Amino acid sequence: MKLYTAAEMSRADEAAQNLGIPGGVLMERAGSEMAKTALETFASTRALVVVCGGGNNGGDGFVIARELHRFGASVSVLATKDEYKGDAKTNHDVLKNLGVEFIRPEDLETELEKADLAVDALLGTGFSGEVREKEANLIRRMNGSETPVVAVDMPSGVDGSTGEVAGEAVRADLTVCAHAAKVGCVVSPGREYAGEVSVIEIGIPKEAEPEASVVWTDADSLRGSIPRTGDDSHKYSAGAVLVAASSRSMTGAAAMVVGGAERAGCGIVFLATPESAAPALDSHLTEALVYGVPENDEGHMHGGSLEGILELTGRATSLIVGPGMGVGDGQKELLESILRDVIEAPILLDADALTNLADSDAIAKRTAPTVITPHAGELGRLLGSGAREVSARRLFSARNAAEKFGCTVLLKGSDTLIVEGSRAAVNSTGHVALATAGTGDVLSGVIGALLSHGMEPFEAARAGAWVHGRAAEMWIESTGWPAESLVATDLFDFIPEAVGEVV
Repeated sequence: MKLYTAAEMSRADEAAQNLGIPGGVLMERAGSEMAKTALETFASTRALVVVCGGGNNGGDGFVIARELHRFGASVSVLATKDEYKGDAKTNHDVLKNLGVEFIRPEDLETELEKADLAVDALLGTGFSGEVREKEANLIRRMNGSETPVVAVDMPSGVDGSTGEVAGEAVRADLTVCAHAAKVGCVVSPGREYAGEVSVIEIGIPKEAEPEASVVWTDADSLRGSIPRTGDDSHKYSAGAVLVAASSRSMTGAAAMVVGGAERAGCGIVFLATPESAAPALDSHLTEALVYGVPENDEGHMHGGSLEGILELTGRATSLIVGPGMGVGDGQKELLESILRDVIEAPILLDADALTNLADSDAIAKRTAPTVITPHAGELGRLLGSGAREVSARRLFSARNAAEKFGCTVLLKGSDTLIVEGSRAAVNSTGHVALATAGTGDVLSGVIGALLSHGMEPFEAARAGAWVHGRAAEMWIESTGWPAESLVATDLFDFIPEAVGEVV
């Protein structure tokens, strides 16, 4: 699936017209295909209301209204302008000539009560910012109705390029996108307003397509990217991961990370953990090499643990640092030292590592590859903006962090985002079942294993997120159990199968 921002979609439209395809033809194709999709999804529709704004989005709405009128539905149209221009005017005038009913804004609630379907063609892909009160009033009425809503290209009020919602926005049951899905339909919070997303073709040739700035991570985009172990490989050349994790009271985090890394295909895992936690983990993690390092009185690794960890880095091709290590001055000192002294191997920082480094410049100063995997709260602390701001502006926040810290950012969520420099990706897999303790640690292990094979950070994070989400989907499909029953260790059995779908 292609993802376009508003500007990219505009460039595609313009390029198609420069090739000689009239804008009216594109509008006709868009509206006709959208009408067809709406009828396929809501087959019992006999009466509908189409709310049309002033631009080309409104023009698409007029074509939809005409097509559904032609199919025999009772159609009423609310046009927010008295005068239209260009292709939108042409299609507006056709409806007038056909005798289709036009209604006033004050009639909308009454018409919605009689309708089987509402079509939102109010604002469209190019909208950003906060909706004016005139349109906000119409949106509130659509949202207050029980009538299903189909949005044209974007739910009105959602930023098509970022998914941000600054005020009122339509909550659609189905969003039909022309030519490419819009970024705002798959990035939260816009994702939650879009409902089901369907993409229809409108006749834009490949020669007119711009390069997309955001990638949809699906199996096709990953297939063949995960390195395979060669015939002449040994356990160290097949990827050696060093995990520095856990504390006396939180041993489970290390077990989750190690299990994820092993199942994702690394050759060997070294675990550095506090001395008091090492025996229990050593007896449990039979394939890993467990090393106890000095700890403080509370059972946490600290600055004095550095030497023991550094002794292991010479054999490691990637490091995973942070899960379950606890928060404190000693842990912060250790983390800053690791980031300073481990020169070449890529490092993944997760969980407590991110909290400890919230007011540190250690990540930004590091020049070797670094991946961070925060949730909204952790990224909010790193940026000093808070979780609410991150949740409201997820793509912006991930890009901000990638630029500020010079690293690859994987922002966890139902729309897991991966950002590095000018590149961005949205993950296509996952399930609400992953909202349980330990699954993030498993994800860190998977990405760390891919890094150990030499995958560059952006691609390792993309592939790791996809595999992790796909493993959860496979667990649901295989067991038929409720999502609430999944525990992190359930993922281990499905990670190999998920990897197998893309190698």
